[in-house]
Amino acid sequence: MQTREDKTREAIKDLSRVFQFELWLRFYFIHDDEGRLSINLDEETLQKMEEKYGHLGQLARTLTGKEITPETCRQTIVEHIMHQFDGTKYDVGHVPRMMDHAVFKGEIQLFNTWAGLHEEQLDRKVLDFEKWIEIYEEWKSSESAQKVNLALNIQDAEHHHPGSDKTN
Repeated sequence: MQTREDKTREAIKDLSRVFQFELWLRFYFIHDDEGRLSINLDEETLQKMEEKYGHLGQLARTLTGKEITPETCRQTIVEHIMHQFDGTKYDVGHVPRMMDHAVFKGEIQLFNTWAGLHEEQLDRKVLDFEKWIEIYEEWKSSESAQKVNLALNIQDAEHHHPGSDKTN
């Protein structure tokens, strides 16, 4: 039987993968049509993504053809996550709590930082999503990633608790 900690770790991983997949989609498949950003995948590609990535392929289908803005992406991701996990794989209300969890937020921030730091490497050729995750997980266990994660945690703590430095 899964412990509460195991269930939390699993939920954070499941939810993180959706955000990570959406970033992967934008990284490789976004098109700029005179200032209008969109993801335009053909039916064959969408079917292959659905076969290979399951529900994440459905997210690609939902985003295809939409104008891509931060708000559109955020709304689409949250709707997808709620439909896919809340009240199905996890108890009703568990998903919103996990999305507000500090570990989840840290994971998303670390992944976004990793993608930014490795943009040149990732841009050399289109890597499939599983390869992105493999490279990310390898990097995440490195000493340099631990330093980045610590810096992000310190920055986040300072942002959320300004003036809490006892030396003031």
